[in-house]
Amino acid sequence: MSELDFYSIPKESLFNLTKSKPVVNGHTPVERIYYDRIRLNCDLGSNTYAIEEERGLGLVNLTEMTYLVYRQSQKTVEKREIIHF
Repeated sequence: MSELDFYSIPKESLFNLTKSKPVVNGHTPVERIYYDRIRLNCDLGSNTYAIEEERGLGLVNLTEMTYLVYRQSQKTVEKREIIHF
């Protein structure tokens, strides 16, 4: 399914399909993890993001709504909050 198709599905429909559980997905690299109360894309482009310095590997904590991002190029770990919209 394309990203456009996935994000065009109404939230209510996804809530019904998943019994109100969030859909955690990847496939499309993003710079920050965003959450719209049903969809959470946690692909930080560890191998595919165009800018090598921005490539990251994420570890998501859904209880705290935070994540750790490991930057391979700098060999650093940073804690971030998941952005809600």
